[in-house]
Amino acid sequence: MKHKTWSVAALGLSDLEMVLLRSVARLTSARDGDRYAVNAVKNHISDSCNILILNADDREALEGWRTLAANPNPPTMILFTTKPPSDSSQHYLLRPFSPAKLLALLDGIVEKLREAEQFWGNPTRSPVGVAPTPATALHALVVDDSPTVCKQLELELRNFNLRSDIAETGERGLELLRLKSYNIIFLDVVLPGTDGYQVCKEIRKNPNTRQTPVIMLTSKSSPFDRVRGMLVGCSAYLTKPVDFKLFSETLTKYTGTQAQP
Repeated sequence: MKHKTWSVAALGLSDLEMVLLRSVARLTSARDGDRYAVNAVKNHISDSCNILILNADDREALEGWRTLAANPNPPTMILFTTKPPSDSSQHYLLRPFSPAKLLALLDGIVEKLREAEQFWGNPTRSPVGVAPTPATALHALVVDDSPTVCKQLELELRNFNLRSDIAETGERGLELLRLKSYNIIFLDVVLPGTDGYQVCKEIRKNPNTRQTPVIMLTSKSSPFDRVRGMLVGCSAYLTKPVDFKLFSETLTKYTGTQAQP
């Protein structure tokens, strides 16, 4: 099986935890599938790392991470702490932890990273947001239950000068629509609770959102699904993996914006 080596950086881990991390990485070098390489010392940030391990109980490590977070494409963060984080979409592992638990968490994060990579089926350039978003930017709502896909879309929308809000459920998306106005909505079909079709129908019932472009995102590609999307009032239908050229054309059509060079 083809494997890939993922670079892991660490901030604020103890000497013993660094030994454990390096041991886990060495063990993966002999297996089929994904492997890990620890390419950073415990209090140094590597800009090229794929995964960042952060000790949230270390003040110096937190300051270092805040510096990294200013980068538009920060790596995934594993949060090592004495209690779960308030952000349920964050990865975390409680002390004390075993090598098996650490490896399982790393593998789970890689699965999420691949999900983001596979979102773009035919990119014409690397879909990573690098342009600053001006204060006068248009505003997009992304409704998708995958935090990784949401982050990928958020970064890319910045290249089109669009700010974005994220909702992981249809109910949360409808709540945000009652509170704010958006120029465009990206709506996943398969959501926990109320599905995307029903959310779109509710959007079209509301006089305040009736004219807002709704772009439905789905891995389904049958003619029936497309017809169903159009019947509930969606403006366009993008099938995952998304063709980046089509994504760009859709944004330009409904918002008038173009990607920054």
